Amino acid sequence: MQLTTDKPGEYPVIWEWMNRRTHLPWSSDLRAIAAMRDDGTIGAAVAYNAWTEKGCWMHVAFDTPHSLTRELWRAAFEYPLITCGKEAVYGLTPKHLEDAVRMNRKLGFRQIAETVDCVMFEMRHDECRWIKEKEHGRKVVSTSST
Repeated sequence: MQLTTDKPGEYPVIWEWMNRRTHLPWSSDLRAIAAMRDDGTIGAAVAYNAWTEKGCWMHVAFDTPHSLTRELWRAAFEYPLITCGKEAVYGLTPKHLEDAVRMNRKLGFRQIAETVDCVMFEMRHDECRWIKEKEHGRKVVSTSST
């Protein structure tokens, strides 16, 4: 699989694919990365929005667990935590998606809140094993729409 992103000014193919699976609404600050198969289909995608000074929200969709490669996970955490210089990423997972809740914990997310129907997770830069596997310098990249 090859990693790809939606390009500014072009039709948001990755977002559309995610929206069909997760109902992720469009937002002007949305950024996405996908694992693209050789045949041009998307196997998994990660999107980010609701950017703040120190964090953002992460959203994940996939068609099979085999689409979630180490390469995708590494890139999924490098983008917000290294490239964009954020201190944390957050996720909100419905409780009834028990496999997704387990996956978040296995990835290293820490549960920080729980509602009657959702679990809120946080991954901090200094706790993320996905970016600790390589040495990085942090640089700040604008996440505003241009």
